Amino acid sequence: MTLPTTWHLFGADHMPYQLLLLAKMIDRVSARQLTSTYGMSLAEWRVLAFVCSAGPASASEIGAAGEIDRAEISRAVTKLMDGGLVTREQAEDNRRRLIITATSLGEEEYRKIRDERRAYFHSLMAAIPADEQERFAQHLEALAKAAGSLR
Repeated sequence: MTLPTTWHLFGADHMPYQLLLLAKMIDRVSARQLTSTYGMSLAEWRVLAFVCSAGPASASEIGAAGEIDRAEISRAVTKLMDGGLVTREQAEDNRRRLIITATSLGEEEYRKIRDERRAYFHSLMAAIPADEQERFAQHLEALAKAAGSLR
């Protein structure tokens, strides 16, 4: 596989652009895999994965946690509900707040997809020597914290 033609366009001082390109490359492969195997969009997977991992949540909580647009979450939740994978009910403490919860079918589907996603990510990480992977993760976290502090 060749890199996108713009990978080196801006030079070494533009690593954030390279991170963006890498994320888009991974997203495209992920979206293709999810759609072809499960008929699920990437946004649907992210919503399902969030509520299965973190527990029931509102759309705004999911959006804030995953940097996902509210409209995208709304469309994803509608499709997940149509498929019987999640429910959406009013919160007991605030009738305007809707809580999204995975169904047992959603939990089952999540576990199956999660294992395949992990295998894909492990295959990507194999490009980095095992003894450097933890350090790489630490560097990514440092970049995320730096970006977050500039918001």
